[in-house]
Amino acid sequence: MNTIEEIWNHYHSNLLAFIQKRVNDKTAAEDILQDIFVRIQSRIDTLENRSKLESWLYQITRNAIIDFYRSRKPLEELPE
Repeated sequence: MNTIEEIWNHYHSNLLAFIQKRVNDKTAAEDILQDIFVRIQSRIDTLENRSKLESWLYQITRNAIIDFYRSRKPLEELPE
C-alpha cells in the first residue's frame, strides 16, 4: 500500500467507525477523517517502516480526536 488512494480505500471505513465511537457528531467525525488524510498525505514520507502503517494511522487518528476536543473546550475568561 503506497498511495494515499490505496490507504483511503483500505482504511477509511474502519477509521470512520473508530472516530464515530469517540465523537457523537457524524459530520464532525467525517471532518476529522478528512483532516486525518490531509495529515497522512503531508507526513507519509516520515513513516520509516511501512509494516507499521496501521498503528501509525490510528495514532494520527487518536491525536486528531484529541485536537477536536481541545478545540471545543470553552475558554475561561481571565480575571482582571
